[in-house]
Amino acid sequence: MNKLSDTSSCGIYIHIPFCIQKCLYCDFTSYTGRENIHAAYIDSLISEMREFEGVRADTVFIGGGTPTILAPYLLEKLLYNIHDIFNIEKSAEISAEANPKTIDAEKISVLKKYINRISVGVQSFNDNELAALGRVHNAREAYDTVLFVRDNFENFNIDIMSSIPNQTEHSFRQTLETAVKLDPPHISCYSLILEEGTALYDMNEKGVISLPDEDFDRDMYAFANDFLASHGFLRYEISNYAKPGFECRHNIKYWSTEEYLGFGAAAHSYKNGIRYSNSGDPAEYMNGRGGGSEKLSEKDMIGEFMFMGMRMTAGISAAEFKRRFSKSIYDVYGDVLREKIEKGLIKEKNGRFFLSGRGIDVSNYVLCDFIL
Repeated sequence: MNKLSDTSSCGIYIHIPFCIQKCLYCDFTSYTGRENIHAAYIDSLISEMREFEGVRADTVFIGGGTPTILAPYLLEKLLYNIHDIFNIEKSAEISAEANPKTIDAEKISVLKKYINRISVGVQSFNDNELAALGRVHNAREAYDTVLFVRDNFENFNIDIMSSIPNQTEHSFRQTLETAVKLDPPHISCYSLILEEGTALYDMNEKGVISLPDEDFDRDMYAFANDFLASHGFLRYEISNYAKPGFECRHNIKYWSTEEYLGFGAAAHSYKNGIRYSNSGDPAEYMNGRGGGSEKLSEKDMIGEFMFMGMRMTAGISAAEFKRRFSKSIYDVYGDVLREKIEKGLIKEKNGRFFLSGRGIDVSNYVLCDFIL
């Protein structure tokens, strides 16, 4: 799968599946206590990336897990090789996720040499809420880390979470107010989703924790949208807000179903209508990568184009739909679009279809109707 469908630049994702501690809500592929294999894992990553030497990239995203858990010398080894192996455009957006507990001056110094954007996993500036989520950092550490990042990076993101156990409107407002005072150019504001198999899911099933109801969740989304808009943040995707020009270009590739390459355990790639995956087990990945591939049908690709694209406030273009699939969007979704427009859930303007404010509130219901 070493060739892309054309000569244009793609996005690159690199997965670091290691953490200090597994958060109670986390269902991502991440492992604790594997420090003894960090070095071998980085070597395997570099070996995998070498198979795509010279590929052009205009976005790079290093996620996890916790990329900044790596020792500085391993972090530098990985970042140096990313630049050495790929043909990364001068204007490329190069991001890395960071946990407040794993950032220090030495690591910031390394990161500054190779990347230009950091996403800080804050989630909350309330100690009780952080404890409820099983985060390893406290509110003070989160605040100080963001200040440190801001002093070194113009482009950075703060992750915020709503509907945390025992969260109140007041505490959520305080977290957002603190985030805005830190003056980030980008804020991601997600609602907590309980995934089966996580510790928090089991605690909820046993009645150990109390979660805010759907009305609270909807109210917090509405408040976040209004509050952030009043401070110059524009919502460009259901859960993402940015100052003009600071939208996450890498994530937009996913929502626009563009091609990307993924490296590391549990990483996925999407090229030429085929989705490739590596094994989620680091040992299996290092021993030969495992995983597999799936060729998407035209129905799959059309459904993903609509489901993902409609998450963005810009929505999707009827002309782009025609270019990709050689058919009119009305021939495939005419009845669905007319119904949603009549109900005020979708709007149409200048050949683009996008969710209304009310549609965003019930986006899961709306978007499911576009899966063929």
